[in-house]
Amino acid sequence: MQGLRSRAPALAAALLLALAAAASGQDWRGRGRIHGSVVDEGGQPIAGATLKAHNPERGGGMTIRTDTKGRWVLAGIAPGAWEIDVEAEGYETKKIAVNLPGEEARLAPFVVPLAKAATKGPAPELAAAAAAADAAYKAGRFAEARAEYEKLLPQRPDMDSLLHQQIGFTYLQEKQPAQAVAHLEKVLELEPQNQRIRAIAAQAALEAGLVDQGRKLLAALDASTIENADILFNMGVNFLNAGQTADAIAWFGKTIAKDPAYVDAYYRRALGYLGQGQTAEAKADFKKVLELQAEGPMAEMSRKALEQIK
Repeated sequence: MQGLRSRAPALAAALLLALAAAASGQDWRGRGRIHGSVVDEGGQPIAGATLKAHNPERGGGMTIRTDTKGRWVLAGIAPGAWEIDVEAEGYETKKIAVNLPGEEARLAPFVVPLAKAATKGPAPELAAAAAAADAAYKAGRFAEARAEYEKLLPQRPDMDSLLHQQIGFTYLQEKQPAQAVAHLEKVLELEPQNQRIRAIAAQAALEAGLVDQGRKLLAALDASTIENADILFNMGVNFLNAGQTADAIAWFGKTIAKDPAYVDAYYRRALGYLGQGQTAEAKADFKKVLELQAEGPMAEMSRKALEQIK
């Protein structure tokens, strides 16, 4: 019995501590009440919206939902500053703060309007239009594809670069290089480091006879980033066709630097050198043609040229 009596005060103390802790955990409870409704931007009630109420000073709170008419009630709460997060599917979360001044306080109802959440990704009709444009392009209906891409331009500013690129490509497919350049340059305004588009735009400019424009585009081109020697070769051919022999020779040289076995580049550069009166350089290139390709039309022309060059 003596042992039991000695333990009684300790048990009582422990019980009191437990009760005190429980009471402390429920400190946010009281006799106060906050109520209101949740509506959309048009004032229509939102049913099933969630309200997460928290009192940071008292360390607790509750979560409730609105009824079918968008109404909500936070009842049995203590006075103080309450923070409430209002959430509903398809709407932006809204945070409100309410100060309940006393235990018996009854505040006017709070109407909480929620804004529609921003749409993620393109609207379904825009996605369908983009798919239709791509399908028309792949089917070779370039004018139709271009019309669809142009419709999307004002509606999808986030896709400006890609849309201008595709419009430019439709013009290239239709052999309208000048129109293509106008759109490809818009791509470069947004992506000045896009070397691939810069090369394509420059080639289109040269094909359109816009030599100065082509030269300006090429001035900012890092030829070392162009992996396809054919692109470099075509630059030379376009300059040669435009009567810009010195530029052509330079680009045939870039082609050879990329691919030392590019026979056509040696042959075209030899012709360019001949036109410039640089016979020694022309002979060296004609000999290289024969070294790489002993038979065929270019080889035959190179032999005849070497026979005639003094």
